[in-house]
Amino acid sequence: MARRVRQRGLDSGDEGRHMDDVWFQRDDHTELIRATYVMASPEGSAAAAAAKLAVGQTTGTWVDVPGVTERMRREHEGRVIRVIEVPSVDVGTADRATHALMTIGIPAANVGGDIPTLLTTVLGNDASTSVLAKLVELELPVSFHDAAGGPRVGLEGIRELTGVRTRPLLLSMIKPCIGLTLEESARIFRETALGGADIIKDDEVLTHTTNSSPVDRVRAIAREAHRVFEETGRRVPYAVNITGRPDRMLADARACRDEGATALMINYAAAGYGAVQMVRDAVDLPILGHFAGSGPFIESPHSGMVGAIATGQLPRLAGADMAMILTPWGGYPLSEHTYRQTVSALRSPVPGLKPALPLIGGGVHPGMVERYVSDLGHDIALSPGGGVHGHPGGSRAGAAAMRQAIDAVLDGRPMLEAAREHPELRAALEAFGTGI
Repeated sequence: MARRVRQRGLDSGDEGRHMDDVWFQRDDHTELIRATYVMASPEGSAAAAAAKLAVGQTTGTWVDVPGVTERMRREHEGRVIRVIEVPSVDVGTADRATHALMTIGIPAANVGGDIPTLLTTVLGNDASTSVLAKLVELELPVSFHDAAGGPRVGLEGIRELTGVRTRPLLLSMIKPCIGLTLEESARIFRETALGGADIIKDDEVLTHTTNSSPVDRVRAIAREAHRVFEETGRRVPYAVNITGRPDRMLADARACRDEGATALMINYAAAGYGAVQMVRDAVDLPILGHFAGSGPFIESPHSGMVGAIATGQLPRLAGADMAMILTPWGGYPLSEHTYRQTVSALRSPVPGLKPALPLIGGGVHPGMVERYVSDLGHDIALSPGGGVHGHPGGSRAGAAAMRQAIDAVLDGRPMLEAAREHPELRAALEAFGTGI
């Protein structure tokens, strides 16, 4: 049976006495959040550093303070679950481990189902003021999933909303990004929808301007969406961007809902994951989560968190039914591992959470469809902007070319063969290329 770890002893140099204890979770029934970090191995002991981090992230600080009771330690103090030195050095050689993986157990009672508190706990305190440690894995109990909520409708709900059951969806956005009149935005929506887009969204930089507000855009585009339905029988949802300060987001969400909005878009990297939770609970509309500005969360090898947590696990947990992600093929130097892990974090089975729909954006065009479907399968939405609106034939032809490329891939037809039958696809391949 594992002994209770008095991790304070490790802080004060009593390292040898407790070295065996740091490898074991304390033998109690506390429900834990497991946070795994990678950090440069300290000059002293990685085990001692892990123990210090566990206490610093929960009940303690850099120096002992009065008032900490045995009950506090038992119910709220973090504990070390494991420490793995990298590379593992088992014999006395001149080499030493340069990094360590350490898993800290944090009592779930400390954070409830609140994502901002969760992030403050796993990325704040010592992890942001005393050590350089990058969060690489976050294992949450089902009770946290239940409390946080996750997507309201999720991937299957988006398929239900669009009527697209089996193939990859086509999501586009209105371009130019900003500066269009309401009439111009509505016209581009109509052209893109008639070309075959399944969902259309605002660009992330557009919320309130001097000539456009979210509710204004909903009113203008709802009219065109109704016309498209009457002409084609297809309902094309529009995700209006409401990102902003929390009070205005709530007001915009409710006003847009009352005007017939079909979906909302929130940039969680700017507004916060908690803002997504807030809107999800207040308004019964699907939410598209955007990652704009998330680079600083993930880019440092020494701090922050990995992309699969920042742009996959957390937006899903917060309530994004669909979420834009980066890929290695769009110009940003994202690793292929992170790209695949992020998709997995969005849609893999997780107790208590519905899967979210990954939206593949950044330089997407018809010549890349085969790559993404081969990588990720059918449960994705391909999300071109310039790859639709930059088509030589305009937005309608650009959307048609994307749909033709999707159909060709699903039918197992070579893209160039399909292009001989479809002038829109042929023009797109000539303009944008046939691959990555």
